Amino acid sequence: MQSYDVLIIGGGPAGAMTGIELQKKGFSTCIIDKASFPRTKLCGGLLTQKSMDLVTRHCPGLDPEDFIVERAHTVDFYYEGKKVNRFHPNAVYYLTERMIFDDRLIRYYLEHGGKILQNIAIKQGDIHFRENAITIDTKKVGYTYLVGADGCNGVFSKAARIKRHDYLCLEGNLPRDPDKEKELRIYFGVAKQGYGWCFPKKEHYCTGMGGKGSGTTLRDQANRFFNQVSDLPVQQVKGAFIPSGKRLKTGHIPKNAIPVGDAAGFADPVTGEGLYYAMLSGILAAHAINDSAKNKKRNALRLYNKNARIIRTSIRAALFWLKVLYFPPVFRAFMKHLQTHKNFALFYLEKVIATGECSYRNFVRIYLSQRGKALSK
Repeated sequence: MQSYDVLIIGGGPAGAMTGIELQKKGFSTCIIDKASFPRTKLCGGLLTQKSMDLVTRHCPGLDPEDFIVERAHTVDFYYEGKKVNRFHPNAVYYLTERMIFDDRLIRYYLEHGGKILQNIAIKQGDIHFRENAITIDTKKVGYTYLVGADGCNGVFSKAARIKRHDYLCLEGNLPRDPDKEKELRIYFGVAKQGYGWCFPKKEHYCTGMGGKGSGTTLRDQANRFFNQVSDLPVQQVKGAFIPSGKRLKTGHIPKNAIPVGDAAGFADPVTGEGLYYAMLSGILAAHAINDSAKNKKRNALRLYNKNARIIRTSIRAALFWLKVLYFPPVFRAFMKHLQTHKNFALFYLEKVIATGECSYRNFVRIYLSQRGKALSK
């Protein structure tokens, strides 16, 4: 039976980054993906500065110009169809197409000696946790460690019987003039505990919305939002699930099986940002596997959960602020406040979202401290 040190289900940023880090450490790895790269992927494609820093640090030699399609320097907030304010953060927001970004990461992984099996649709019954093997076609491929990086609705979660807590997003494209302004647009008040967006790409706006809810209700909300954004019809509308931020129970998973990225439930519940957490969790998974392999008695999943505590702590704090922000009286007051006071939103956009210099746990305290010092001068 053919065997690898690590099999990785899913070749998105979480799976690719896991493979890249493990290849650097001398492991034999193989990514299994149901599609063939390059392939389309539903995603807003926003890369924050902290995401770019992560790519630069862990993928030296990877040229951002190979996957960045646009840059945004302004952020517009809308509420109930009306512009609240325009913000000019001191940070750049980078936009990519997942077809390009994912393919470039996969190529980087292959350049470092990784293997990939494409167009392989694994079923739930093909994963044999007790045998440490996966059936591919009619043959079994063995592994010492297994990484699930195939998203919210992936086969890893189903085989591991992980109870999910995901939100539905609907997204499509609107044509745009590439010579006109390249602002990010955020629309509040269009979904329960969620928002709508318009992200500039090379020749179109990627527009979509997501939030708490499902099925017909959310689709009706999305249609109303799309009509609000433009008189032109939104094209190629598709749906996908993203993590809500609620912690998933993984204690029953075998100690040599690790979920990463969306499969692990990692996404910012306030903004929906997932690419940063996908790549970071892949790196943390590789470190856990490496530490476990040095001492075979060490539980890789437990090590990973310890490593990933930094992610869960941030997401847990974000969930708290999500509940505070979307409490109706607070939300209305906050939207009104933003019309005349930009500083708090700018601080959040720059220090929390873009760079990660401040966490959800401490950003209010740091902001108030800096604000107090500025006023006392």
